[in-house]
Amino acid sequence: MRWLVGLTVLGLFVSLAARRLEAASAQAAPSIVYFPATGHHLAEPFLSFWRNHGGLRIFGYPLSEAQEREGLLVQCFERARVEAPLGCLGKTDCPVQLTRVAARLTAGRTDPAFAPLSLETRPPDTPLRRFFPETGHFLSYGFLRFWLRNGGLPVFGYPISEEFSEVDPVTGQTFTVQYFERARFEWHPEALGTLWEVQFGRLGAELALRDGIDTRPVPRQDGVPDYDPALFPRSFRLPVLVYHDVGEPAARYRIPLWRLEQQLDWLLANGYVTVSLVQAFEALLADGPLPERAVVITFDDGTRSQLAAARALAVRNMTATFFVVPGRSALGPAELRELRSMGHEVGSHSMTHRALTRLGDGALRWEALASRQQLEQWLGEPVRFFAYPGGDWDSRVAAVVATTGYRGAMAAWGGTRWTRERRWSEPRIEIDGHLALDRFAWYVERF
Repeated sequence: MRWLVGLTVLGLFVSLAARRLEAASAQAAPSIVYFPATGHHLAEPFLSFWRNHGGLRIFGYPLSEAQEREGLLVQCFERARVEAPLGCLGKTDCPVQLTRVAARLTAGRTDPAFAPLSLETRPPDTPLRRFFPETGHFLSYGFLRFWLRNGGLPVFGYPISEEFSEVDPVTGQTFTVQYFERARFEWHPEALGTLWEVQFGRLGAELALRDGIDTRPVPRQDGVPDYDPALFPRSFRLPVLVYHDVGEPAARYRIPLWRLEQQLDWLLANGYVTVSLVQAFEALLADGPLPERAVVITFDDGTRSQLAAARALAVRNMTATFFVVPGRSALGPAELRELRSMGHEVGSHSMTHRALTRLGDGALRWEALASRQQLEQWLGEPVRFFAYPGGDWDSRVAAVVATTGYRGAMAAWGGTRWTRERRWSEPRIEIDGHLALDRFAWYVERF
């Protein structure tokens, strides 16, 4: 009975939250918001640019008001500065661009890492390494993957150094870093496969200090709301592919490795970038960055053959999410840690893979909660996402899963349109092991 009351309350809460979200979406989104953390406003045209290119995680908080400087309208953020023509404040149809903050701050540096490389022949691009003749520098491995996933050339610009070790002046720690025209990347291997494996230097703050920008907090303007992602409607198209076993012969739930590799190569050749579910949900719920041709790859059940798929992805600088059934999975703690060492993500697929809609509330809660706890014990880190076994779910199942510590959940078939209202049943596309390449391409691009 207590479970029934709890689910009733949760159902009411979810319903009210959905109504509030619909009401907020129905109203015009604000054209100006306020950030109490730093005491500054963010208005159009910079507000839309900031939201559409990564928001807080990429640019950080605003450190100044929009103001005239150098013949432009400019505003400083923790990690960037944005520019627009004068007279654009409050307008949504003005061009906005990022200041080349890192290029300005490193002008005159003679470190060997900043010297352009002179190569007689441009080396071929690979999934793991690219050369940019525009600046004479390479971009490789984790930095390349992060650059592609989080905005690429329009946001970060070209690399203007090679990777090298540098002491952070604030913390005194030494990091592997690389400078780009508009950013500095710091490599954090302890956070591999998370949103924080690459972090940014506070170059916007450094430039503001150097240029004498006034960063003191200002009073909130009348009627201006605090920034909240829920104030803005958010949905997008995102193909999420689901695979199962890997091997021969081909079947509905088994794909030959050569066919999987063929599909991965097609994705690369057509400009697709794999993103994690952490990044996908951050984009949905918190205005995080999402590349234009993003795709999520997932594997269900935790078969041992999926290790071959994980390695095929890794050599292509691609990552996936593996939904594991710890009560019966062939992938144990050692194998899951190997997946994580390649930058892949691990999620829960229940404890025993039973049909959840047929279970009572107590058994259902145990399937979701015990599997998360077991996986977290094996991995020593949070497990954030759940996939319903067999795609079997309903509103009651989703309501229970929402109480067991996850951040979101995945259904099976259902298209490619992600919305906040579907947070506990976002859609995926099942990839049959017989699927021809042209049909695979249709699902990715048109389904």
